[in-house]
Amino acid sequence: MKNTSILILVILVLLIGGALQLRHYYPLMPDLMATHFGADMQADSWTAKNSFFTTYTLVEIGMLIILLAPIFLQKRIPTSFISLPHRKYWFAAERRDATWQMVSVYALGMGALTLAFLIAMAEVIFRANLADAGVPSIGGPFFWALGTYLGIIAIATIWFYRRFSKIPRDPEAPPESG
Repeated sequence: MKNTSILILVILVLLIGGALQLRHYYPLMPDLMATHFGADMQADSWTAKNSFFTTYTLVEIGMLIILLAPIFLQKRIPTSFISLPHRKYWFAAERRDATWQMVSVYALGMGALTLAFLIAMAEVIFRANLADAGVPSIGGPFFWALGTYLGIIAIATIWFYRRFSKIPRDPEAPPESG
């Protein structure tokens, strides 16, 4: 439960940080913001400032709901909805609570990471719109954020899969003959 509480706190801090980010940048943004960037990293689509900020706020609220709902509903979610290797073993009565705890920590961690990535992408968009160069563009910061995000997701997913793909051997069982 401690890890879950820490991750919920991290998510709340990220949400507050995202709200402060919006409050800071709103008066600085032009009425028409570059919000989409093509393969050449140059702006190729613009949106009204109010629309961007409204959509971004709704995405953050949606993320909060998506992240926290499973934690509060986990006792009501059928285990058949959870894609996990050896699901019957891991959700057996004696391991159910510990398995839910691990799944919750993983889900909250991925959610916090995704929220941090969205905040970083908003920062990249805000800075591109504030740049004095002609057409707004993104580049290095976008690739660093994306690479970091995808790298951590890959490592965490491999760890998660490996954690649940092996059933621990019963120490009281006789050794397998081979």
